[in-house]
Amino acid sequence: MFYFSAGLAIIGAVLYQYFVKLVPGSINPVVSVIGQYVAALILGVGILPLFPAPGGLWQQVRQLNWIQLALAVSVVLIELGFLLMYRAGWNLSTGNLVTGVFINLLLAGLGVWLMGERMQYINAAGVALCLAGVALISYRPA
Repeated sequence: MFYFSAGLAIIGAVLYQYFVKLVPGSINPVVSVIGQYVAALILGVGILPLFPAPGGLWQQVRQLNWIQLALAVSVVLIELGFLLMYRAGWNLSTGNLVTGVFINLLLAGLGVWLMGERMQYINAAGVALCLAGVALISYRPA
């Protein structure tokens, strides 16, 4: 399950970036996001039987809290952000890569600051390489 789950996330992220780049510029971005979540709701209900709910579905529903709302806000921001990025002219080959580096740098900082994770010197060297990589990827000759 360790590698399968990572593979699933990678496939989903690649498909997501590819298809969000294909969303027509004529559709309102909020309408597009709403359509995606209606479809996601239908798909989620369809695959729910594949993931049995310990204690029953109602017990699981009762555990919902503010975190689901926070995740919903986060996901809508991601959806709108990438959709608007591609409409603004970002390339598929660099848009996600550039934002991904900054996302991961911020998460590394949050991990150290809020979660008590430790950063080794080799990790700091990796951060420096990531920043250099973003500079090289983002470079546009004058």
